Amino acid sequence: MTLPLLLMTVHIRVKGYAPPSLAEHVEQRLLGEIAAQRGITGVALLDGDGFVLFTEPQHDDSVQNLGKAIALLDPKCSSGRVTLNGEKGTVLVQELLGQKVLVLRCEVSSNLGRIRQVLDTATSQLNALQP
Repeated sequence: MTLPLLLMTVHIRVKGYAPPSLAEHVEQRLLGEIAAQRGITGVALLDGDGFVLFTEPQHDDSVQNLGKAIALLDPKCSSGRVTLNGEKGTVLVQELLGQKVLVLRCEVSSNLGRIRQVLDTATSQLNALQP
C-alpha cells in the first residue's frame, strides 16, 4: 500500500509545482540581511539574462526597475564590480558565479567602505551556493 502512495507522491512532484530549493531560501535570507544594513535601501539579485530573481524589499518596483537597468551594463566593461555614484544615491553592482548579478542601492550619505565589506561577504556566501 505504501509503494503506490510513494509513486503517486513522486509523480506529483515531478509533474506539478516544484518547491524552492534550499539555495533559493538562503539567497532570499541573505538579501534580507543585506537590505537590513544601514545605508542600503534596496537589493536585487538578477539571473544571467538580466531577469530579477529576488528583491528586498519585496514588491518594490523601484528596485526591480533598477535591476532591469543594471542588466543593460556590458559585463565585458567591468572587472566584477561597478559603482555608480549619483545625486540621489549610489548603486553597487557585483558579478557572481552562475552568471548572477547582485545590485545594491545605497543612500547618498552611506558608508561605502562598510557597504563594500558587506558586499564582499555576501558575494562569498552567494558564490558558495552555486553548484
